[in-house]
Amino acid sequence: MEVISIIVPIYNIEKYLSRSIESLINQTYPHLEIILVNDGSKDNSLAICEAYAKKDRRIVVIDKVNEGVSIARNTGLEAATGTYVGFIDPDDWVEPTMYEKLYKQIKKWDSPVCLCNYFKDTKKKSSPKVFSFKDEVLEDKVIIEKLVNNMVGMPDLMPTYVCVMGCVWRGLFKKEFLDTNQLRFAPGVSIMEDLVFMVQTLLKCQSVAIEQGVYYHYVQNPSSTLHTYNKKLWEDQIKVYELLEKSFIESHLEEEMRNRLDFRYIGMVLSAIKNETYMKKDKDSDLKDTVAHIKQICQDEKLKFVLERVKPIQVSEKKPAAKEGGKRLRAIYSDRVVMPKKPKEKKKGTYITKKASQAKKLEKQAKLSEAKRKPRAKKSLSKAKHYEVE
Repeated sequence: MEVISIIVPIYNIEKYLSRSIESLINQTYPHLEIILVNDGSKDNSLAICEAYAKKDRRIVVIDKVNEGVSIARNTGLEAATGTYVGFIDPDDWVEPTMYEKLYKQIKKWDSPVCLCNYFKDTKKKSSPKVFSFKDEVLEDKVIIEKLVNNMVGMPDLMPTYVCVMGCVWRGLFKKEFLDTNQLRFAPGVSIMEDLVFMVQTLLKCQSVAIEQGVYYHYVQNPSSTLHTYNKKLWEDQIKVYELLEKSFIESHLEEEMRNRLDFRYIGMVLSAIKNETYMKKDKDSDLKDTVAHIKQICQDEKLKFVLERVKPIQVSEKKPAAKEGGKRLRAIYSDRVVMPKKPKEKKKGTYITKKASQAKKLEKQAKLSEAKRKPRAKKSLSKAKHYEVE
């Protein structure tokens, strides 16, 4: 059987690391190479890795100086000897059958990439986030239309709204395909590095296999980089935008992706401002520095051009959108202006007395209270739809 190399970049994550490694050791697909890349951790992460390596010969430990998640993953890729490669984050974990299912699907369709669904785990609950696809294969232009487009962003919705989360941990990749196309993670990028990698990889694919099962557990860790202040966030976001733009120019898709890139850029600006205000703790705060940084972000030349290309519409205007658990999002920006609706004219000759109006109100309240008392049928997890959103 062919070997699957699973790369885990590790940095100061001792609290969650054992759960992550255990979920890999207990995979139903036994032919694994588990590569634990310790990226200069200062806690007990390295000791935990070495202890597991003594128990399981499939585990390889690489200890290196801290250079960031991108270089840590690239180090793992260079060391990998498997036919296929997977990635997981050290604070997440996977279902026992994940790599067996992905392997079967990627072999069935003979694709260079196979993607699955995931759970978003919080302290209170675990919610499945699923594709609207079945077990199938996407080919050529459909890969752009259904995956790449929606990883970058929507053309006329909330700037931060994305249909498909572009993360590497949800996939299995053919190692030879990555090597031949020189696909690696961008050094020096510490946020959205996997989005850039996924977009660049999918742009090279002629087919992508989809496994409909939900296997990966994406854990919402309050101490992760997504939920803490990042001094270099704006600079890193600019790098990500430029890398995405370059990829689309090289693939002759710049015009097709222009709106999506514009809204992604607006989302990055909002995220950077949030980072400078909401994410900052007292110990990080320096009012003058904060104001100066926000001013720098808002006066960005690129932002001016982007805002000139998009037109605002009414915030209250409802438009069709992809769903997450049945909820719809409202648009703020669009390429078309929506005219306000005319108020409805009152019908002549329609008069309701005050007492009749009160009686109708009481009747409505009685029906509502009766409906609340009736027990609601629980929805089956298998039948309920929870479309993913980033």
